[in-house]
Amino acid sequence: METVSSTTERLLQIAQAFPSTPRILSEIGLLLKNPNVELDDIAQQLKRDPTLTARLIRLANSAAFAQEEPVASVEVAISLAGVLEVHRLVGVALLKQFGDGGLPAYGIPSRRLRENTLFTALLMEELAKPAGEDPRTAYTIGLLRSIGKIGIDRLASEQAPGERYGAGPEPMALADWERGAFGITNNEAASTIMKAWRFPHETVKAISEHYAPAGRHLPLTHLLNLAANMADKIGYGLPGESGYWLETEEVFLKAGVTLHDAKPFIDRAHFAFDRLLRSDF
Repeated sequence: METVSSTTERLLQIAQAFPSTPRILSEIGLLLKNPNVELDDIAQQLKRDPTLTARLIRLANSAAFAQEEPVASVEVAISLAGVLEVHRLVGVALLKQFGDGGLPAYGIPSRRLRENTLFTALLMEELAKPAGEDPRTAYTIGLLRSIGKIGIDRLASEQAPGERYGAGPEPMALADWERGAFGITNNEAASTIMKAWRFPHETVKAISEHYAPAGRHLPLTHLLNLAANMADKIGYGLPGESGYWLETEEVFLKAGVTLHDAKPFIDRAHFAFDRLLRSDF
């Protein structure tokens, strides 16, 4: 118990040093639930993090928007992109902040981490519509799905720099390796970090339970399992996770979608993904 407690304490210390972008993303998502939200309200949230503001302006000046005149302020960037698209772009900026360097302990290069995270998030956003869930909340859940891995990877660099998933002689389930090496799984780590950041209960629960959705009742848990499964199937999967993805009737039923009905939403996620890849990604 003492080892687990010290691991949790160190994870929280690591998380305190993370950029404020995840919390800003959550706050913007809450603001966007108000149909009368003002541009200035969004801008004030973004300005809490000068690095994020600069990155958003750079994204607005990228090939994804192809502007004739350069964008010089966050207000213009929001006006240009639209408040809904800004939520996506903040997510891309978050990926840039957390994704550089990849996750060495998991054998995940930076490009694959960003691709998996972005595609899963965009799928969550699109699939939330036929499922009757809030797209902004779903997008945030998809983006932060691997935040526990990021925390554990930082922990590994301090406490066990030679530890690598898949390096042992026998294949091991990802969660078993994490618990054996660090005393905590990535989903438990994500729950610990996001509770400390005061994320909504349903956001924390969806991520903490999405490896084992069977018997769970929160639709977003099942939706995340499906989105991560689809990302895996098209070539953006992460090592050790494929065994956690289910294609049972229960998962589709509780997620509120069918594969046939979801196809146009998946196509839209592909389109958004390809466009954002042309940005500063």
